[in-house]
This record gives sequence, structure tokens and C-alpha cells, in this order.
Amino acid sequence: MTISGILPALLTAYDDEGSISLDRTSMLVSKLVDTGVDGFFVSGTSGEYYLLSTAERLELLETVAAHAGDRHVVMQVAASDQRDVREMARRAADHGATAISASIPLYYTYSDESLVDYFRDIRSCSELPLIGYTIPGFTGRVLSADLLTGLAAEGTLAGLKYTSSDLAVLARVRAGTPEGFSLLLGSDDLLVAALSHGADGGIGATFNIAPRLYVDLHRAFREGDLAEARRLQELAVALLGALAQGEVYPTLKSGMRARGVDIGQSRAPMAQHTPEQDAQVAGALAAVDGLEGYLIS
Repeated sequence: MTISGILPALLTAYDDEGSISLDRTSMLVSKLVDTGVDGFFVSGTSGEYYLLSTAERLELLETVAAHAGDRHVVMQVAASDQRDVREMARRAADHGATAISASIPLYYTYSDESLVDYFRDIRSCSELPLIGYTIPGFTGRVLSADLLTGLAAEGTLAGLKYTSSDLAVLARVRAGTPEGFSLLLGSDDLLVAALSHGADGGIGATFNIAPRLYVDLHRAFREGDLAEARRLQELAVALLGALAQGEVYPTLKSGMRARGVDIGQSRAPMAQHTPEQDAQVAGALAAVDGLEGYLIS
């Protein structure tokens, strides 16, 4: 099963007291489905997984799956405690996931041998396809093409979410992995470049606020309209610039509120935005020429 297309890296919705909100999650997923997205990446970096309990993450997964229809629902299962990782991997299918994913453990610098064992351990806990997740900007650890293609060749990894600007590694992974291996970019500003290297689609945080932009970009690329795909990529870069002030996920959530899609604040210790900050983000978005028609509403 190749996972392809546009999958928002779903932002986690909270209520006004800071607890996860299943109602707001359902609302967000339904709005994104209406824009034509191809699936959802649940409990990832954008979903603040590092601030959520295992029980909260599984509850969110079940809610997303209930409203996703026949779309892909990829559950990211990384955690500080490997026992939690195994539990989520074992239970993901029962809660509606169609695949699982895992970034590498944080804080400590692990050897390649330890990371191979880590991915094999997760794979042994679930019959679902396992999508690796490399994001060296946050983990501090680059996963080499040789490591990733080796895990693909042995059947441990069925795909990869690749969040890095080093597209040479992505190209080597594409060239060195078998047919059907799902290669999904996690860097929203490089989607066209990654697609031209053979990526199957993308998983991105700004797909939450501008889903139509990325759905149309992916469609234009598939149809061979490279001029339109590049135009939309330039608009995506401008969108990222408008959201560049302050902490990324609180700012994104300010932008969502500016569109009438209130999914709460980010969880502490992330910044808690004031109405004045929401207005500043709204103004920055409004200043991007041509963006309005692509934003969520």
C-alpha cells in the first residue's frame, strides 16, 4: 500500500481549559476532508505528541479515524518510554490507524545499530505498515540513506516521512527503495522539489491552514502543469514567511483562529497567544497576495 498525496500533520485541538477537545478535533478533520486532503498524520511533531499522554493520543486517533472516511490515518507512536511506543503500536489498528510512524528517540545520540533495533522493535508490535520519520532539526540526528534503505530492503520500513532540506538524501532513498515504498516530504517549502525527486506526496503542518493550496499543488504536479505547481509553491513559501514570527505551533493556531477555526491554544509550556497576537498573525496572512482563496474556513 503506497501512501500518497496531501496529509496534514494534524494540529492537536484543545478546549479552553487545555484538555484535548474531541469536538474541535472532529470539526477540524471534517473541514480538511472537505478540501480534498488524502489523509492525516496524527500525533506527530505538529500534534505536540511530546506533551500528550498515551491515552490522549489514542483517543485523538480514534476521533480522527471516525471522521476520515477512507483516507489514510497514520499514527505517530514515538514517545520517551519505549513501553508506551510498543503500546501505541499494538493498539493503533484497533483505534482506526491504517499505518504507524515513528521518529527516533530524543535527547540521547543513538548508534545506527540501536536505531535499527528500535525500528525493528516497533515493527514487531504491529501488522500495520511502519513509516519511518526523520526530522534531524528536532532530533539532532541525521538518518543516512544507507540506514533507511537497509530497513526498507528487509521489510521493516514501508515508507518514510522526510523532514529535511537535504534532498540529496531523499533522492538516494527513492533510488534505493522498492516499488510501493511511500516517500512523503515533511518540509512544506520544498514539496515541488521533492515530488520531482520521486516523492509520493507530503505531510505538513501548514496543510492545516491552507489545505487547498497543497491539494492544488499536488494535482498540478501530477497533471504536468509545472508552472502552476511552482506558482503555488511560491505562495506556500510566502505563507510560511507570514507565520514565521514567534513559536510555530502557537502561531499556526492563531492563524487558524483568524480563519474562524478555533482549535484552542497550544499546550504549555508553549506560548499562549493573546487576541492582539492573533490579530497580528491575521494581518500577516492578509498581506500575502493571492493566499485568501486557499485558506481554511
